[in-house]
Amino acid sequence: MWELELICDQRNSKYFKYLQENLRIVLQRLGGVSALFADKNFVYMSFGAKDEVTPELKANIRLALCDVFCEKMKFDYLKANIDIPNKQPEMRDTFLKVCTYFDRETERQIVLNSLELKWQKFNIESFLYFRLQGLVKKWQELCDLTNEHCVTIMHKENFIEMLRFLLNSIDSKCKSVILELQDECIIYRDERSNFDMITTIKSDNKYDILSKLIDLNPYLIKVHAKENDAEIVNLLRSVFDDRVETS
Repeated sequence: MWELELICDQRNSKYFKYLQENLRIVLQRLGGVSALFADKNFVYMSFGAKDEVTPELKANIRLALCDVFCEKMKFDYLKANIDIPNKQPEMRDTFLKVCTYFDRETERQIVLNSLELKWQKFNIESFLYFRLQGLVKKWQELCDLTNEHCVTIMHKENFIEMLRFLLNSIDSKCKSVILELQDECIIYRDERSNFDMITTIKSDNKYDILSKLIDLNPYLIKVHAKENDAEIVNLLRSVFDDRVETS
């Protein structure tokens, strides 16, 4: 019987809720078990499985933890350390998300190379700040550079150019997406899981739509739009160029 206990600070319990949701189907399929509990200071997430299914379960836990480090924890670090004026909160949040996706595959490889899960107890904050010091230093350099030029970056024309530049370093999660503005959803096939996915959106929040599409970075975006959706369509074309098709 293989067992693992993950530990995080109470204020970061959302990371374990993410793990719980994303590992639920794998645990059911492999016959593994998990439990989530907390005390005054920490949250604990325990896993258990028979030895014969341990390698597959560990592989899935490593990938899910990699998402926590490279997306969830990185976003929170950037949000805490990038000092962008909050006059345009939609643009600010989109910029933070795009910075989170920047160099995603390289950073995932750095994490996976260190994340062996040899121990029965594993504190994710300690792992980040002790075993992944180089990664945190890299994030801080990005924060420092952004803070130095934030006023220039947040001008709309410069902001769009920055998004276009960052797209070149973001891997693609799918070949194409269908953006249904009337039904307020994005439909695509995730290449990692090979499942058809539907993501809900707020069609009146153009920057929220933009950040979700940048995360996916598809080769083709098919937009089902109405006449009054011209502003969103034009914004997407300014970032993705001829990858955007409308109907």
